[in-house]
Amino acid sequence: MRKCPRCHKEMKEDCYLKDEAQPISDYTIIEKDEDYKKKNHPLKVAICNTCGYVEFYVDVNED
Repeated sequence: MRKCPRCHKEMKEDCYLKDEAQPISDYTIIEKDEDYKKKNHPLKVAICNTCGYVEFYVDVNED
């Protein structure tokens, strides 16, 4: 559960960012480790329904 940093209400999680120009594409974050191996993490969004604050995050422990 994420709390909004502005109004401290509960945020709605697991939302996604949609690129209107390329509706098929998904945004991902690529992390390189010490061995230069890449790990892909989908970019997710949390939205506060009270004040409208939007926060981007990545679930790094979702593997």
